[in-house]
Amino acid sequence: MKRLVFLVFYFVLSQSIVAQSTTMVPKKMCGTYLGIQPAYLVLQHNQSIQIDSVKMEIEVSRNEISICYKIPEFCPVLNGRIAVINKLGKGRRKTWTVQVTSTNSMIFEELVFNQKRKVLTRKGVFPQPDTQLIKSRKKQ
Repeated sequence: MKRLVFLVFYFVLSQSIVAQSTTMVPKKMCGTYLGIQPAYLVLQHNQSIQIDSVKMEIEVSRNEISICYKIPEFCPVLNGRIAVINKLGKGRRKTWTVQVTSTNSMIFEELVFNQKRKVLTRKGVFPQPDTQLIKSRKKQ
């Protein structure tokens, strides 16, 4: 009897540790964000390489985020899973910080949403600069 109670307790405890609640984005953040990633320089083998500016689109849904460059069509994060979401501040000055994981990558994409200005800022992975994107009003 003691073994049965121990096994049930162990099973319930392990399931509660393994099971995670889904992290959901607030509805106010959902939508399509458009912007331009600025040009930047990459230093490689004592040579500087100029990377041109490129249009960027971020699609935010309740439980997935996709990050795509428009020319050429390339999506480094396609249906990325939301790992962490934090809220800072109160009222209209609220900002949300979201970390997104992409498949087959150990790098987190960090996005900061300013609720008052309705601007999404993508924190660039070195050497990329930060990119500010504005919410698109059109439904696509």
